[in-house]
Amino acid sequence: MAQIPEIKGSSVKKLLRKRADSSHKGDNGRLLIVGGSAEYHGAPILAAKAALRAGADLVYLYVPACNYDVTRAASPDFIVQKFEGDYFGADAASAAIEFGKTCDAALVGPGFGRVDSGAGEAVEGAIEMLKKLHIPTVLDSSAIFALKRIKKFPLDQDVVITPHQNEFTNLVDRDMKIDEDDTQSIILLRSIAMDLHINVVLKGAVDLIASDEGDVVKNRTGNSGMTVGGTGDVLAGIVASLLAQGNPGFVAAQGAAYLTGEAGDMAYKKYGLGLMASDVADDVRG
Repeated sequence: MAQIPEIKGSSVKKLLRKRADSSHKGDNGRLLIVGGSAEYHGAPILAAKAALRAGADLVYLYVPACNYDVTRAASPDFIVQKFEGDYFGADAASAAIEFGKTCDAALVGPGFGRVDSGAGEAVEGAIEMLKKLHIPTVLDSSAIFALKRIKKFPLDQDVVITPHQNEFTNLVDRDMKIDEDDTQSIILLRSIAMDLHINVVLKGAVDLIASDEGDVVKNRTGNSGMTVGGTGDVLAGIVASLLAQGNPGFVAAQGAAYLTGEAGDMAYKKYGLGLMASDVADDVRG
């Protein structure tokens, strides 16, 4: 296999959709974020902050009632709605789908938690959204496993998933680490992206991004301080923001990987290994 091309800042700027000077509120992306749980209230907040920093005009958060007050208090820039209970599920999906009909993209999953905790029902809710809300969608955290339950591909909407290595191997039921220097593992990554007709941002020290057409690129921005919890939520929020702004899935995935790592590098210069995911979100430059 030929060497995997690396994403460069100059190419990201050329790929991303340009904003019209004459645009109005809402023209540059209305994004729905569905996430949170009794354990993880912060994840959708981090994703929302990053989405706004990456250029989305409006961000709507749909979170469990137990997260509602803290989410509203987190920023005056968020538009927050709540569903009953501590975890998202099929019952809450109906209202989420109605909210999403006015949006340009959706992010489903930040803060849902592990499937073996309370997130099993959340997967059912994610399935409902994939089936009935036909807008570009990012699946993060346990929402990714909705793809194991979908029987017919391709889906009607552009889909990007943002797994780390363990989530990806669980999705494909293969105990294989995906490595840029391992041809067989890269073939597996390409095959999954093509077979499911999705775009994959595989998070790691080197991010690997695969398109639904079989292209694979890598991203080297970022640093070891970004192992801190929450940086994956920042990444997912940026992918969704770029989708909402009208970028194709593979372009949004590449741009988000680069911009997240770039923001992480700026945060590292200020805080070193003590950086937090909120620092990374603050340093995103749309």
